Amino acid sequence: MNGHRVGVGVRERLYVSTTDTFDPAEDLDFIAIEYAINGERVKLTTGEKIYAARILDGRGFSLKAVGQLIGSDSSTVTGWKNNGWKPGGAHPKTRVRQARPEPVCGEPRMYRRHLKAGESCDVCRAANAAADRRYRLTGSRKEAS
Repeated sequence: MNGHRVGVGVRERLYVSTTDTFDPAEDLDFIAIEYAINGERVKLTTGEKIYAARILDGRGFSLKAVGQLIGSDSSTVTGWKNNGWKPGGAHPKTRVRQARPEPVCGEPRMYRRHLKAGESCDVCRAANAAADRRYRLTGSRKEAS
């Protein structure tokens, strides 16, 4: 049975450049970029991916579709777009880690720090022993709130 699936028809071919095939200043291969934006599997450098993503975004493609065509995650494409179509910048999925507060005497973390420094602290030793007992009984080192 011969038939056509929806969306499989002939699609407009997108062209990157009509005269140049290579940009030595930016190290871009326009033929590879053209293949990628037209759905053919090509291995692109980061610069080529950004160039292709910028073209596809300008044509109204969704960031997810752009990511699939160029072989990158859509969140990476979002990061490039937010950074002015340049590599780097903050990846949208990265979390900013909060620094842990410095331990104080009376915490098991401080006990380990005292041991490492070769010091002896009775308050920290007692706190660490209590945490060990709590772990054996409940499976958690944290104090009950």
